[in-house]
Amino acid sequence: MIVCKQCGHHNEDSDTFCGSCGKFLEWTGERVVVAQPEPEPPAPEPEPEPVKLGLIDRVRQAVGIEETATQPAATVEPEPVAAPPIVRAVPVTSAAPTPTSPRVGGDVPASVPAPSFASPVAASAPAPAPVLAGVGAPVAAAPVPAPVAAADEPISRRPISVAPTTARPRSAPRALEAPTRRHPGDLICGQCGEGNDPVRHFCRRCGNSLDEALAVRLPWYRRFFNRLFGIRTREAGWRPHRVGPPNVLGLVWRVIRLALVALIVVGLLAFLLVPGFHNLVVDRATSTFTTIRKAVHPNYEPVTPIGASASTAVAGHAPMLAIDGYSNTYWAALASDHAPVLVVRFSGLQDIAAVVIRSGSSGSAPADAANLQPRPHLLHLVFSNGYATDVTLNDDTTQTQSTFLEDGKARQVSFVEIHVVSVYAPAGASTSSVAITEVEFRTKN
Repeated sequence: MIVCKQCGHHNEDSDTFCGSCGKFLEWTGERVVVAQPEPEPPAPEPEPEPVKLGLIDRVRQAVGIEETATQPAATVEPEPVAAPPIVRAVPVTSAAPTPTSPRVGGDVPASVPAPSFASPVAASAPAPAPVLAGVGAPVAAAPVPAPVAAADEPISRRPISVAPTTARPRSAPRALEAPTRRHPGDLICGQCGEGNDPVRHFCRRCGNSLDEALAVRLPWYRRFFNRLFGIRTREAGWRPHRVGPPNVLGLVWRVIRLALVALIVVGLLAFLLVPGFHNLVVDRATSTFTTIRKAVHPNYEPVTPIGASASTAVAGHAPMLAIDGYSNTYWAALASDHAPVLVVRFSGLQDIAAVVIRSGSSGSAPADAANLQPRPHLLHLVFSNGYATDVTLNDDTTQTQSTFLEDGKARQVSFVEIHVVSVYAPAGASTSSVAITEVEFRTKN
């Protein structure tokens, strides 16, 4: 543990900067070593058991003829080795030839110098004054030359004395290493990428401020499984505290969740590996999706009739003109027909969801004006499956009105009977009892 002397914050041993004040811990930190418990004293060694003497040894002790124990040999100390005597070399000068010295060819014999033996100690010691052989007076040594004083140098080139100081050791440069920790909830430093505890204000690695640092977030699948299985991130030193009876509902809920996960896994494997189950799931899913789409956002498609008939019809305005798809033709019943009926047939069984009726007459002739012919007001629709409903039309300028039927009522229909119950009176005398320009049917898809 490293304690910051600036603010007293406790930091980990691997931290470089203080987590509270951001100071450099090598300058302001003090490493605190946790005191280790003292080791227990070793157990005393058991005393050796006395040696049991045999019968012969006891007899010897009683008689007094015990063998004397061997006395330990005296330690012989090595004698000091005397240092070799120092032999000093004595130079011998050449002397006059002695009578015993032979002459050869009149040459003067060269003087034979006496051999000198010098020890290493003598070589290192200062040489004594030489002594002539046979003469006790010492010979003066050669004079030693005095050191030559250096020439005077300018003051700018003379060395300046500096007071010695204690040099602070410089730490070696650190190479940028990869982040050492990334735990959920850690604050990520934007400068070095190191993960820090959420309570820190400065990065534990580079000392950068963590005010704008982002927290580590688990990926979505890990969050999903953690929530599904009830896995939570606990703080260091957390222990469960159970109060009261055991949580039976929590255990049951966890078993249910595990069972659901197992069913999902088995179903997914069956969907991928079993073709029959795959087709069944696809058909059910498509049908369910279509039903929901029809209820939320239905699409209405036209249904084309194959024929039409009526109770009566005016010449030139047959019933088929009411389903021909043109807006300038119409069906008109005779003026003597007080309950006209129009029957529309389909090619097969159809599910009818809406009916679109364009009432009144239409055309280019003056007699075909919309206000000169009676227009239907109340219609009674009867479908082939037995479903019947009334439709009330408005007498407006567009003369077109859509009517939506109840869902599922007009299903599997092969024909529809349109009974005209009442009409809007024309502006003048008319040759027909009612006029309908177009009738359309829609199915929901």
